[in-house]
Amino acid sequence: MKQKIINFIIINFTIFLLPIYQLTAAVDKTPITQEEMIDKVYEFDWVTSDTKSQVNVLSSNAFLYLNQFYYADILTNYNQVQQLMFWANGVEYPSTTHYIDIFIDNEKSYTINIEKFTNDGYIKGDDWDNVDAESFIKELKSGSDKANKERVKNGYATVEDITWHIKPSYNKELGYVFYSLLVKFNDGSETFNSTAMVLGRKGYTDITFLFKESIADVMPTEIDKVVKNFKYNQGSQYTDFKSGDKIAAYGVGALVAGSLGIKGLAKTGALAAVLAFAKKAWFIVLFPFIFLFRKLSSKREK
Repeated sequence: MKQKIINFIIINFTIFLLPIYQLTAAVDKTPITQEEMIDKVYEFDWVTSDTKSQVNVLSSNAFLYLNQFYYADILTNYNQVQQLMFWANGVEYPSTTHYIDIFIDNEKSYTINIEKFTNDGYIKGDDWDNVDAESFIKELKSGSDKANKERVKNGYATVEDITWHIKPSYNKELGYVFYSLLVKFNDGSETFNSTAMVLGRKGYTDITFLFKESIADVMPTEIDKVVKNFKYNQGSQYTDFKSGDKIAAYGVGALVAGSLGIKGLAKTGALAAVLAFAKKAWFIVLFPFIFLFRKLSSKREK
C-alpha cells in the first residue's frame, strides 16, 4: 500500500485520561469507516527512527532517544495525534502530545503515548510507604462500574476484572514510578495498560505503554529502556533538585493514586494531594484502543 505497510490490530485497551490541559486541537468528529481512517492516518506526518532518532518533548524540556531501539514510527503533530486518539477511542485526549510505535523486532511492537508535562514541582517519595496496592485495586474496580455504563452506552465490552500485572514501584535512582494493570472484559478479551511517570526537577511526564499479552513478559525491560532513554535536559532532571525549589503538594504515592483516578491516600492524610488532582479533573475512561502498527517495507525485508 503506497510502498508502506499499515496493519491495524483492534485490541481492547484500558486508557487513563490524564488532567485536561489548555492544549486544543480541531478534531473532526464526522463518522468514518475503518478503511477511510487507515487511509487518512497513513497520510499523517509520520517520521521514522531511521531518520529521527531524537524526539524533542518540548513541554517536558526533554528528549526521547530512540537510537538504541530496533525501529519506531513517530507522530508528533499535535492536531494529528489528537485526531488519531479520537478515531481510536471515540473520546478526546488533549494531554497526549506524542504517539510512537516501537518495534522490538520485525514482528513484536508496542505503542507509547507521551503526555504534556505536569509542572507541579518536585515530587517527594516520603509517602511511598503508605501505598497499599490491594486497596488501590479494590477502589479501581469499584470505579469501573461507572465506566461500564459509558461502555455499554457506546457499544463496547464491559470490564469484568482488574488486577495488577505489575504492582506500583518507585525507582528513586532513575526517578520514575511505574505500574501495570491487566484488565479483563466480558467478551473474553484481556488487555494491559502500563504507566511510567518520569519525575523531573519541576514535575513529571506521564508515558503510557500499550501492548499485547504475547510480549507482556518482556515489557518491564522495555519500559526501563524507554525511561532510561527519556532524558530531561541538564538542570531539569530529578537529581538536579536544590533547596528552595518548588515542592509539589503531593508525594509519589499520591501521584500513583491520582493517575488511577482514585482517592488513594486521602485516608492517610494526603488530602491536599487528592484536592490537587480533583482540580485537574483526573478520572478514568475505559474505551477500546486501536493499536497502530506501521512499518516500512524496506525495514520488514531486513
